[in-house]
Amino acid sequence: MTDEEGEATTGTKWKSLLENLNFVIALIGLVIALVAFWIPIRMDRQAQERERSRTCVEAVIDLRASLKTIEAGYATDPDQRSDRTADWNAGKVEVERTQVSCLDAPLSSANSIEESDALWEQYDTERNTAQEGIPPLDVIRALRTWTLAVISDLTRR
Repeated sequence: MTDEEGEATTGTKWKSLLENLNFVIALIGLVIALVAFWIPIRMDRQAQERERSRTCVEAVIDLRASLKTIEAGYATDPDQRSDRTADWNAGKVEVERTQVSCLDAPLSSANSIEESDALWEQYDTERNTAQEGIPPLDVIRALRTWTLAVISDLTRR
């Protein structure tokens, strides 16, 4: 083997090694690019979930206040039907806000908006009864229990 053949073989080895090194560097660059793209997306999803939870908790707290107003109104002045009707109507606004705000919140299936349809229907029934007399207020107590469960569910995460 001559010096020229040895140099050619060595040059071929170096060329092959450089090509493999370029491939490895390109592969590392691809992995870094994927990670750099994936991490912000994951962080954004987590931030959106936290925001949905926060919005739901705020709506549920406002609903609790409205339910307390309805209950307190019957405790202090049950004969003022127009005031009680206004309380129920204000509560209905908070119920609807809660339904919308918590629709995409990360709730357990037992507390989900869809699973609580019976409560929303019962609220409407008792609201209609309130226009004629004093309703039993069972839905108020049930909704207050539901709101506590939702708050507990969302703040545990």
